[in-house]
Parts: sequence; structure tokens; C-alpha cells
Amino acid sequence: MKIIFAESHNLDRPDPLGSHQYIRLFKEEGHGCLWLGPAVSPMHFFKLDALNRHRIRVWREGGRRVDGIDWLVPFSLLFYYNLPFLRSNYTGRSQYRFCLPPLKNQLKSRGFYPADLLWCAGPVALSLLDLIPHGRSCYRLADRLDKFSRIPPGVGELQKEMIRRVDFVLATSQSLFEWVREVRTENVYYLPNGVGEHFFEPAPNRPDDFPADGKPVAVYLGTLDTRFDLETFAHGVLTMKNLHFLLIGPLTDESLKPGLKTLLEENNITWLGSRAHDLAPAYLQHADLGLIPFRLNELTEAVNPIKYYEYLACGLQVVAPPMRELISMKGPLYPYRNRDEFTAALKEALDAGPQEKASSIEVARRHSWRSRYGQIKELMAEINAAEES
Repeated sequence: MKIIFAESHNLDRPDPLGSHQYIRLFKEEGHGCLWLGPAVSPMHFFKLDALNRHRIRVWREGGRRVDGIDWLVPFSLLFYYNLPFLRSNYTGRSQYRFCLPPLKNQLKSRGFYPADLLWCAGPVALSLLDLIPHGRSCYRLADRLDKFSRIPPGVGELQKEMIRRVDFVLATSQSLFEWVREVRTENVYYLPNGVGEHFFEPAPNRPDDFPADGKPVAVYLGTLDTRFDLETFAHGVLTMKNLHFLLIGPLTDESLKPGLKTLLEENNITWLGSRAHDLAPAYLQHADLGLIPFRLNELTEAVNPIKYYEYLACGLQVVAPPMRELISMKGPLYPYRNRDEFTAALKEALDAGPQEKASSIEVARRHSWRSRYGQIKELMAEINAAEES
């Protein structure tokens, strides 16, 4: 098959998400794969942060090939963004119609026009459903974008339009599945996230920058964004002096910066910033607890956190609020609802022994990306059989 992944993240993102895992598994089976986007536009030349500079380089190079996968960054005169005019639903539906050179020509030159499968990860792919002849289309829904701040207000409407138009929808959480079912009932599937196989491989060497004060380590691996509950996390740092708190990941919510700066004055917390994803198992396997200190709201209720599976694969006990996805899995979890329960959950999780660690790893093995990929192939075969009958 020829498969196009229409995406909102870079192909070489250091912390790969679900689509990154799936495109590599499709490629492993011999399918031709192209990663489309995210696009660059005139607006991006006025916001030259590191991410945009990288995308512009790939665009100027005419695309790249990463691990046998074509990566095309088109240039579009329109880009769906939360600014006047750009936030309109017309822009959201039309972004790829204004590419220079025309997207059709770029895909033809790479042998991806037409495509067998058009894999969509966001509503700006709507125009692709008309621009690119394709055999099948799917929408992998991983977030309620209308619940994010700084997102165009009409994004929920565009998501629903995408849900109606594709051949099938993959929802990563029960909450998202139910939301999709309000829009359509056929060919809607619940398919949670998973974990990479390298998280199960032993990492005997402890990283040089890992905390070395001899205390047990509670690690948070992920982005420090609007979901991160800094107040509850800080209560744990200030209360549990016998525990070292390790943060690994970038800061994207500037409102957290002052509180985090003050907290870092404590001697039982370390913030390493971003680290390469292939190094993550070494940090996790030498820690004791895995943290998901998220606020409970509509946004996080729709999240199926990848880090949960990664923590389990490394044998960690997980401390997190009672997010719907985590509770429904009935896997290893020490839940809490407030600051005092957070510290109590930390203490209880620290008492876990080797049996609990082995149980965590066993649960994670049932949720690998490869097993999820097998489910995708099965449901696509079911869809094909239903249409042929």
C-alpha cells in the first residue's frame, strides 16, 4: 500500500507519539509511507523558534527521508492558527489547497498520488480528502482539541466534520469514543495508546545526570504543560523529603515557570529538561515511582497517557489522579484526589515489592504498539470484508 500520514508533528520528533509508531510498523511490513506536514507558511518566518526553523530547513531541502519514510513539509499560503482570519473554519478546511507548488504535483513526483490509505491526525487534513484520490481514510483521534486553550474556536466543528467524512475513526480513549459516537455510529473503534518494545529491554547503566543522593526517585516523563498540576506536585516535594522528584521534559506553559523556579531551590527535586526518547528507559528503570500529576478536567479525562504504559514497562508503580482511562484499565495504580492523598499514595507506592514490579511489566506487555498495530490490520480487514459482502 501507499500510505500518507497527514500530521501535526514533525516526523523526527524526539518523543514519538502513536502515529510515529504506526507509520514505522507499516513501513516495516513493506508499505510505502509518506509523512505530510506540518506545513510552513509566511507566518512562520515571523516566529523563528527552534521548531519552526527546523521545519523551514526540511521544506527548503525539498523534504527528507527518515528511516526509509518520506517526509514532506509543504509551503502553504494559509495556515490554521488562532489569529484573525487564520482561525476561520474556511482556513481549517482549505490549508492544503494553497500549497506552492501544488500539493498534487509534489505527491505525484514521490509516487503517492493516488494513495491507498490516508491517515489523518487533525482537522486540517479535511481538504486532503478531496485533493488526494485514496482507497481508505481514517481519523486517529487522540485529543479533544476544542478543550485546549489558544486553539481556534471552531476546531470542534471541524473535528466533527472529519469524523463524519472519513471511512473509519480510531479513538484513543473511552471519552473520545463516546464523543465520536454522538456524531456517527459505524466504523468507530476504541484503540488506546501503547508502549515501544525498547522499554522492556534492560538498561543496566544509570545515566550520569540521574539523582545520586541515595533517595528513592519519583519520575515524571513528559511535557510540563497546562495539564501539569504544579501545586499538588509541589506539595509532594515539600512534604516527602525522603523522596527525590525527577522531571524529564520541556516546559511549554510559561505560567508554570515562576512556581517551578521556586520549587527547584529544594534539594530533593531535579529538572533535566528534554532527553532523547531512546534514553528514557534508562531513566525510568532506575527510578522507583512514575508520576502523572495531571489536573482532572475535560481535557485530561479524554487522555490515554502513553507514559502510563512506559512506566509499567519499566516496572514502576504509578501514582496518578483517578483519570477515567487509568481506572478503566484496572491496571497497577495508586490514585489520589487531593494533595494529602497524593503524599499518602506516594508512601504506599514506595512500599511495593518485587511482585508488584513484575506485575506492572506483565500488564505493559499486553499493550505494545505492535499489538495495537495488529488490531488496526484486523479492523481494516473487517471493513473490507463488510463492503465486499
